[in-house]
Amino acid sequence: MTSGKTSSAPGDVTFIFLDANVVAKPVTRTLLMVGASRSGFVVGWSATAEAEAARHMRSNASRPADVRRRYGGELTPTGHVAGRFGATDAKDCQLLADAEAAGARFIVTEDVDDYGSVDLASVSISAVNPDLFLAARLTREAYSVVIQRFVELQVNPPTTPAQFHAAIARNHPRLFAAHADLYDVEPERGIHGEPEVIFRGTRCLRCERIIADPATIIDGLGPECR
Repeated sequence: MTSGKTSSAPGDVTFIFLDANVVAKPVTRTLLMVGASRSGFVVGWSATAEAEAARHMRSNASRPADVRRRYGGELTPTGHVAGRFGATDAKDCQLLADAEAAGARFIVTEDVDDYGSVDLASVSISAVNPDLFLAARLTREAYSVVIQRFVELQVNPPTTPAQFHAAIARNHPRLFAAHADLYDVEPERGIHGEPEVIFRGTRCLRCERIIADPATIIDGLGPECR
């Protein structure tokens, strides 16, 4: 769901399913949506994720449905038999079923540990923290474009690209570090620490191949991609 109208991606394009807690975060959501087409993937979410995100957003924030329509996107399909995911948190079983129905290879979520390893492996999907995913997959060109987009929108008070880049580090320190040399500026202090679990699954974050031994995956990367 980037600038093209889609409910999933063609078989040769990586589809990324956004959990409700990512859809509800405007900066993270924009980094993914605007940066997707320049980074070789497509993002989207289901009616389940959209409704849950809307319930947890501030009243003055842009509604996820409005943002989705602005970019010409459609909701992804609703998955079936969500109850088969016995190792996943009950509130996230439908989201995992929806991700499978959409043909997703990854779920970007702030709560990776809510998804059971056996359930993720059964549908060949990996759950990834948004900062880890963005640091690994967002290209330099895409990151620069998104930074410029934010600067153009931030008029009260105005901000510079370097200032916004520094502010990114508050929630996305890995993403800042991946592009630290883009501007000569120190990162702002992080708002919170990194979650204990930032990746879970058998699909390598970079090459997207299924890794036979998940224990060899470190920070989302299989042995050949580290």
